[in-house]
Amino acid sequence: MSKIEFYQKEVKTWFLDPKDSFMEKELQFELRKDFLTGHVSRILPFRRRKQSEHETPLEVLEASRKDCPFCPDKIFGLTPKFVSDFAPEGRIRRGKAVLFPNSFPYSRYNWVVVLSDEHVIPLDCISKEILRDGFLVAQEGIEKVRLKEPALQYCSINWNYFPQSGGGLFHPHIQVVIEGSPTSSHQKVLEGLRKYRKERGSFFWEDYLLEEIQIGKRYLGKQGKIHFLIAFSPRGVLGEIVVLFSERGLMSDLIMDDWEDLSQGLIKIFRFFKSQSIESFNLAIFSGNDEGVPSWVYARLCPRMYFPPWSTSDINYFEKLHDEVICGVTPEELCKELQPFFHENKDLI
Repeated sequence: MSKIEFYQKEVKTWFLDPKDSFMEKELQFELRKDFLTGHVSRILPFRRRKQSEHETPLEVLEASRKDCPFCPDKIFGLTPKFVSDFAPEGRIRRGKAVLFPNSFPYSRYNWVVVLSDEHVIPLDCISKEILRDGFLVAQEGIEKVRLKEPALQYCSINWNYFPQSGGGLFHPHIQVVIEGSPTSSHQKVLEGLRKYRKERGSFFWEDYLLEEIQIGKRYLGKQGKIHFLIAFSPRGVLGEIVVLFSERGLMSDLIMDDWEDLSQGLIKIFRFFKSQSIESFNLAIFSGNDEGVPSWVYARLCPRMYFPPWSTSDINYFEKLHDEVICGVTPEELCKELQPFFHENKDLI
């Protein structure tokens, strides 16, 4: 018997359709609830719209390049430095990745990692090396804080890619947050882990992963110890991808192979996005344990979009104020579409 309940409820509604001489029409959608956190999604596959092919106009990109503080000719004059006892040279570098403090911090330790010299990198041109070096330099900074202030164990690596995701600059960059307590989203996960362990006597992430592998409808596959799945109750209008770092309890446990495996998996996902004319996403990697309750490092990735013809945001009152998501694709359908990209043997960049 399954330890995890995948709650879903079909709901029907009716109206007289003006597009069909006001004949009665029945529509069906689905309510889903995440077992761990209670998060609710409303799956409306009849609302799905394939993104039309879209490229940001060249004049917009050129205008954004002109004042970009992350481009090579400006980055070392316009970005902040660390205090000398944290990083004697002011910034931390690895390959082309550069780590420095956020000019507009919203956490005690809040940093930016510029990933590349290039002002714009299309999704299907992001390389494994660019991703790996960016994640590694972020981890290096996180490890410095861990050794200096071990109580600040809750950290995340975050990415807004392109304006649809809330990204303020086109130049590819990620952000690091380190605090002494988890964010609200992370706290709900940790509370769920504690409750599950108390009631079921086992580790949720292990049970969940095994269950999804056995079901097979939402499990994408793995790279090394990194597992990729489609969320049962997604947090985005285009669905959500969950990444589990099995046997890795904290960010400090991750080794270079883990970052390379994550990067390879992300590149495959980005190729799928490109095929669907999706050019934007949000990514967050979470680390930190509740006292006495283990966790794994995990990540969430949501593709983002504008709705034509007015470039309307994909976030509305239901998500912003009711904390429920209206999703236009079933997780099982998304998994089926993404799997060929995930399992292709094409050499990665």
